[in-house]
Parts: sequence; structure tokens; C-alpha cells
Amino acid sequence: MGVIWTVLLALMTLSRQANVKPPGDDFDLNSERLGETLTSFQSLHPKARCINSSKTRRDCYQWEDVSIFGLTAHPSSTCSPEKRSSADCAEGLTAQFVDDHLVLLVYAVGGSDKKDAVAELKKKYGTPAIDTSEATIWMGARARTLSVVVGRATDGSEGKSLITFMIQG
Repeated sequence: MGVIWTVLLALMTLSRQANVKPPGDDFDLNSERLGETLTSFQSLHPKARCINSSKTRRDCYQWEDVSIFGLTAHPSSTCSPEKRSSADCAEGLTAQFVDDHLVLLVYAVGGSDKKDAVAELKKKYGTPAIDTSEATIWMGARARTLSVVVGRATDGSEGKSLITFMIQG
């Protein structure tokens, strides 16, 4: 998935910057924060489907009724955890839990204009460490990051354009 590689490369670049002042508070997306419990997440997202990825890791996916900053996901109606890597299932919500606590939250929605969403996040978190047309990234305390990335659902130029919102750490 091209979007994920773009985010990872941007985060590696960001980690090399020494003059970045982290925001005082932890990041949130749609009022959800890193460290949230799996039980709390499931109560907020009853349509999410969760699978055990290892003894300590659980991954959750939701394709129905997913929106952020007024943008709505429009994935295929046939998406499932088994089919999650297909291009038609790239839009939606992904959450990763380690020891029943949220460590990664991703909202992916169709679109190419992140300007309005980034403006709202700048009001809350200040100036980002990286701010380009493709990626806007804030670095927080305890190596936590918030990113908004525009990219393709698949490698190459043929895939659908997505805006991916992610908190991790």
C-alpha cells in the first residue's frame, strides 16, 4: 500500500529533525486517544471486526459508517479482515491494540484535499514538523505522531486517491 510507505518515509525523516517542539497533549482522532482500551473502542465501534494477530496484538477493522472531518469512507460492501489489503477495502478504520491498549489508529477516506482537516488540526496542535501537499505530520511526546497523508490506495498512479489520518505511538 503506497500510502503506508509514504507515511513511514516521512516519519523516518521527521525523527531526524532536532528542532521540533512536541505538543503538550497527546493526539486524538475523533476523540479517541492512544492507550484507549479495546473494550472502550469496541463500545464506540460496534461494527468493527477484530482479529488476534498474535498473543498480545489485536487488529480491528471497520468499513461501515466511517467518517472524519466531514469526509466519509466508501469502501466495497464485501470488505472483511481477510480482504483488508485489497484496494477496494483501503477506505475505512483500522485500529491496532497491544495488551488491549490502542497503539495505532488510522482513518482512510477518499479524497485529495487535506487542507480543511489540516487547518483544524493546526488550531489544536500548532505548527506541524512536516507540512507538504502530500503529508502533514506532528511529532508529540513519547515518540507519538499524528499524520495526514494524501496518497494512492495502490502503488502506482492508477489507484484511488486517499487521505489517511493516523495516530501512533
